[in-house]
Amino acid sequence: MAVSNLKLREGFAGQEMFVIPRPVLVRARQHPLVRSVYPTDIGWFPTAAHHYRDRPNGARQDHLMMCVGGHGHVVVNGQKAHLRAGELLIVPRHTQHTYWAADDDPWSIYWVHFLGEDTDYYVKRIPRSGQPVPIEASAQNEAARLFRYCLDALHDGYGLPSLIYAAQSTQHILSLLLYRNQLLPMEPRSGRRRSSLESVVEYMQINLDSPLRLEDFAREAGMSVSHFSEIFRAQTGQSPMAYFIHLRMRLACRLLDLSGKPIKTIALETGYRDPYYFSRVFKNSMGIAPGKYRNIKKG
Repeated sequence: MAVSNLKLREGFAGQEMFVIPRPVLVRARQHPLVRSVYPTDIGWFPTAAHHYRDRPNGARQDHLMMCVGGHGHVVVNGQKAHLRAGELLIVPRHTQHTYWAADDDPWSIYWVHFLGEDTDYYVKRIPRSGQPVPIEASAQNEAARLFRYCLDALHDGYGLPSLIYAAQSTQHILSLLLYRNQLLPMEPRSGRRRSSLESVVEYMQINLDSPLRLEDFAREAGMSVSHFSEIFRAQTGQSPMAYFIHLRMRLACRLLDLSGKPIKTIALETGYRDPYYFSRVFKNSMGIAPGKYRNIKKG
């Protein structure tokens, strides 16, 4: 792949770009709603013919690119990749990189440079640093909308309200693309283990009315009870049985809210033959008895 001889620094029809003044950022990042994650530079480059960047020493910020049209090429720490529509790329700060739009169909990209106390939680979600990952269509559309809102807010200036909004929007974009993107599974570095746990959760969900035990879940995962319990708690923060009860109570709430079924029937459909025991478990989980929960005016 050859780099185009033409290297355009700026100037794409319809582009938008904001480089937030650094002294303004120094003040704004003291605010608790900004300091977690905030943009330093952000923009939209549509059909960015001859777009080219070469940073031998990397950038001082982490950098997200979301390609929504066309394609281009990237080299990060010597590793070449092809960034296409429907993919995102994150380049960690201080990482050597070069990228350029393809000549035949130049990319259209939303991009943001960002810093903050929590940025590592997002950057480290990428399974292979500096390599593109796919984006689910709904996640991409929502992220594009959030980029537009963020850019619109910065058109109003760099007052603290605009910067808080921009910071919250940037964090929402990252959360959406990296934690609600179904094409980027959790724990990508441990695919076999993750697949086992996913199969167990699916097994739980389709057997909420069955009297399953911890041994049943461990057998489904192909692990010993002790090892399965340890891994499951590490991944979810809950014991397997607590998680199973949580799924049952979530279903019970939905049935109480959306159906007129008797509590005895709901108990059976969530795996409890004894409606009184079901009521105790429900109250322990939700803090209120099923009948009282049903009578609460919601929404």
